[in-house]
Amino acid sequence: MITTSEQWEQQLIARAQAGDTHAFDILVSNYAPQIYRLALRMLGDAEEAEEALQETMIRAFRSLRKFRGNAAFGTWLYAIASKRCLTRRQRRRRQPEIVAFDDLCEMHGSMNDPGELVIQREHGLSVQRALGALSPPTRLLMVLRYVEGLSHEEIAQVLGCTVAACRVRLCRARADFRTLLMRELDDGEM
Repeated sequence: MITTSEQWEQQLIARAQAGDTHAFDILVSNYAPQIYRLALRMLGDAEEAEEALQETMIRAFRSLRKFRGNAAFGTWLYAIASKRCLTRRQRRRRQPEIVAFDDLCEMHGSMNDPGELVIQREHGLSVQRALGALSPPTRLLMVLRYVEGLSHEEIAQVLGCTVAACRVRLCRARADFRTLLMRELDDGEM
């Protein structure tokens, strides 16, 4: 059953596809914070994230007439943004970095215990380094799933793969992250 917000979004998409730039602006304003957050976590730099956001919205505007609704509009934007971020990362050629992933530690809900919160903050730098050490495609998987909260189906649509392939990639990504994080934590204790 289609909700009222989905109907409203479909109407905006139809209007934007017909050339209504105001409708497109409304769509963009609804998704810009999520796309920016994805870009920031992938690129680790606010200025680059802003540029990636702008590139994403320009590409979306230019390709809007091709949007057929096979995926949700937000998923379609994530796919465009993901490609933009990976392209930007390839251009930078693996510069050492620490990516701002402050809220990734809280991906499964907020912590009410202050002691737990202190432990999280102490390990935050290790988490940042481990995520920064992941390859860009692997980091993208982790960000889409655990920061943006996309389902396996949505991630599969973003990446253009099957749900089964998405699950396998995500399982490998978690294993890689876990290995890197354990290394970081072990190094920190020495």
